[in-house]
Amino acid sequence: MKLKKNIVSFLVVLCAFALCACTKKDNTDYVTIGYEKLEEPDIAGAEQSFKAAIDAEKNLTMAYRGLALCYMNKGDYEAAIEEFKNALASSGATPDAVDYDINFYIGVCYHKLGKYEEAKERYDAIIALQKRNVDAYMQRGAEYLYLKDVDSACTDFDKALSLKKKDYTLYIDIYNLLAETGYQPYGVEYLNEAIQKYDRNMSEYDKGYINYCLGNFATAKDYLEAARTGGNKSEEVLLLLGKCYEELDDTAFAINVYNKYLETEPNAGVYNQLAVALIDQGRYEEALDAVVNGLELDNNECRRQLLYNRIVAYEHLAEFDKARELCAQYLVDYPSDEDMAREYDFLKTR
Repeated sequence: MKLKKNIVSFLVVLCAFALCACTKKDNTDYVTIGYEKLEEPDIAGAEQSFKAAIDAEKNLTMAYRGLALCYMNKGDYEAAIEEFKNALASSGATPDAVDYDINFYIGVCYHKLGKYEEAKERYDAIIALQKRNVDAYMQRGAEYLYLKDVDSACTDFDKALSLKKKDYTLYIDIYNLLAETGYQPYGVEYLNEAIQKYDRNMSEYDKGYINYCLGNFATAKDYLEAARTGGNKSEEVLLLLGKCYEELDDTAFAINVYNKYLETEPNAGVYNQLAVALIDQGRYEEALDAVVNGLELDNNECRRQLLYNRIVAYEHLAEFDKARELCAQYLVDYPSDEDMAREYDFLKTR
């Protein structure tokens, strides 16, 4: 079973907006409660609160938006789109920041459903009104890639770069998009351009990241070690450094790096990467301990990867009943995970 490493996952970004005045019949601020529960995360509680706000006809735009975010978290993208559209319908006639935000989310939902043309149309509409919206060009470029139109994608990426000059992190984002969709040679060109233009402005970490993307793991390791020695002991440096050691077939040292970090800074993402490395070494019981420690931190960003890798560890231990039970629970929370659905079908035969 393929491992899921600690990747960048889809994060729910909550915005603060003024709420409508409460009615005399019910002064409960359901919308604020709903967003607070989303942050916990308590998706079921958030969903209940947003539905209560809708029933009370309070702050409908934000209530529908919040309900849609609940559905997104559960992987029910069709339902999310419907509620996002309800949010737009309840908004004012003049597009504002909330409307653009909602349209971005709708685009993400269409993408998740494999409806890339519909997703692109959302970004078309945003760009028509905001011709300098860097995020919209980046998102539309991504949809072009999935539509196998790499020339149009690169045109949008170039436009984004022209609007946000000297931001070499965009080059990394572009590389990742191109690499993920089978156009890595184009991505390499962007990274090399970034190095040529901005090498003097880059931190040791940035140079390490770009060299890691280029597959120069030894060079990347040296830059990241320099960053760590220079005082940058952040999670990002640590995780990437560990991955470099893993790529250089020194998983044991990577595990040591992760454990050293966790002695003083408990972190769900690092626990997940530690679990991955331990599974690679066949140390499945220790991997389960790492997963449990990560889950205890209740980090929504890494929770899905941790749950996934827990199932992987139990499979390797041949504890198929436990793996099957956890797999069924996982699919309740993440029903759109096709890889896990196939794995569940397999586990039902064991």
